[in-house]
Amino acid sequence: MKSFLPILIVTILFTSCKSKVSDKNATIEILEQFSELQSIIDSEKDTLLVLNFWSTYCPPCIKEMPLFNKLESEFKNKKIRILLISLDDVTQLESRIYPFVKKHGIVQEVMILKDQNYSKWTEKIDESWYGALPAALIIKGEKRNFRFGSYETYEALKSDVDSILNE
Repeated sequence: MKSFLPILIVTILFTSCKSKVSDKNATIEILEQFSELQSIIDSEKDTLLVLNFWSTYCPPCIKEMPLFNKLESEFKNKKIRILLISLDDVTQLESRIYPFVKKHGIVQEVMILKDQNYSKWTEKIDESWYGALPAALIIKGEKRNFRFGSYETYEALKSDVDSILNE
């Protein structure tokens, strides 16, 4: 019994520390209005923000998800924040979104934008966007790069990121 107790304690400590560090999506934040996302954008002027708008019902969105994992891994030593903004119905948080995030091993920060009145806020992301998915905005300060449609390759995503970092 004496040898079992230290092993049990170490296992419990390791497991609890590991989950706190690695699981950004233990609680997915719900943004009620676009203005909450705009506040994040405004407050991160010196950080490269990668905002990816997606849905669990969007096959091209799902296909490009691993590219954001690779981006985060490659740019881990840079000041970068990747936010995956789900436009799924918030009522599906427990039944669909959490299971989706877990199944696909999504490590980036996931948020749900509940504000479904796209016509009032999509043009603030880009004047050409009308809300179709997927879409991505890469932004740092006044530098912006918007893409409607999915990234087919990691090189295309990295090129868009590099274009903002190197301007």
